Amino acid sequence: MMKGASSFPGKCWTWFRALLFALLLPALAQGLTEGQARLLDRLAEEALKADPAYLQALADLEAARASLGILGALSAEAGASLAGEYGQVAPSYRLALSLNLAELFRDRGPALRALEARAEAARREARVRVAEAFFRWLAAREAARAAADGVEAREAELKALQARARVGAAAPHEVLAAAERLSQARLALYRANLDLALALEDLARAVGLPLDALRGLLRPLEEEGGTPGTPRPPKGP
Repeated sequence: MMKGASSFPGKCWTWFRALLFALLLPALAQGLTEGQARLLDRLAEEALKADPAYLQALADLEAARASLGILGALSAEAGASLAGEYGQVAPSYRLALSLNLAELFRDRGPALRALEARAEAARREARVRVAEAFFRWLAAREAARAAADGVEAREAELKALQARARVGAAAPHEVLAAAERLSQARLALYRANLDLALALEDLARAVGLPLDALRGLLRPLEEEGGTPGTPRPPKGP
């Protein structure tokens, strides 16, 4: 009892978070490039191919649609019997059809609309899940790029101070301080690359694809915008 009660706030927060993200999704999508928007649509389509909730809702909806009309109210019974004269046996077949008028004229509109709403909700939930992971990956990608730029800037700063120190225009402690800033920038890049790798794994799970297949879909976007670099070995002052 206590366990169910304790998990209720967590479920409410998960539902509220998903609803909030769904409301913000159109505004977030407006900030995407054309290539990013196309990629998000492709990833959402891939996710729907393997999403159990959506596939079950779609199957129930198609079954309900197929049962509409006379065919859905028609039932058939078939059987066989043996008959004959003078000791000769001959098969005799029968087929009985019955039409359930109550089933034929029953208004199944509300039930059908409920199934349609369920399928649409499952489709929207899958898309929100993919979009959320996609935006996290984009943010981690930009953070890794910024960290790579920071390493380059600190390397250039250190080289400049080293050159000035050789002619006596910079003190040794300035060079050491610049080397420390470069070390911190490289550490930030390592962390950013780790966050990017984790975001990529989260996106793969949300889409339902292996990492290699996901990288294949992301490759055009990576080639268009470049990829974050990896830090070079540190140089002494």
